[in-house]
Amino acid sequence: MRRFRASPRRATLKGHTFIFRTAPFPRSGPTTNSLSCSGHNTTKIHLVAEGRCRPLALVLTPGHYGDGAQLERVLQQIRVPRAGAGRPRTRPDHVLADKAYTSRTNRRYLRRRGIRHTIPERLDQKRHRHNRGSRGGRPTGFDRERYKKRNTVERAINRLKGFRAVATRYEKRAYIYLGTVTLAALAIWLRT
Repeated sequence: MRRFRASPRRATLKGHTFIFRTAPFPRSGPTTNSLSCSGHNTTKIHLVAEGRCRPLALVLTPGHYGDGAQLERVLQQIRVPRAGAGRPRTRPDHVLADKAYTSRTNRRYLRRRGIRHTIPERLDQKRHRHNRGSRGGRPTGFDRERYKKRNTVERAINRLKGFRAVATRYEKRAYIYLGTVTLAALAIWLRT
């Protein structure tokens, strides 16, 4: 299987919230250079969107890959140029993600980088924390009002699915599909 790297997306914005979403997309039959292997016929787009439903960074993975492990990989692709001189911004103000991205590893990574986050805790994690008693640690902070803004990334995915080539995924090669999704994201940026 050939490995590929998505190039960083560039955007001009100030202080928006960055949001995560994973969207499964259909794909054609298995090939040697595709994203998927035999028996797993989907492709996932791990997407970071800003407050106005525009994609900032994305990563393609086979459908059977776990979502949580991709958080760090997608965050590393964010590059937002500053208005004046200086290095591009790589750290979002706040990350909103669904339950697929909740793990100690992801929360530790976000805390280490100083990124505030709102990620709901899964029920099994709550139960394990309660069973451990005082050794279970404190509950994760969760802001329901802020989490309601996560629909922004759902709308960004729907905008991408508005492009038939992205929604149907007829390409056999991963790098060609990545180019198609990147072109769709560029068109969204140019329209808004």
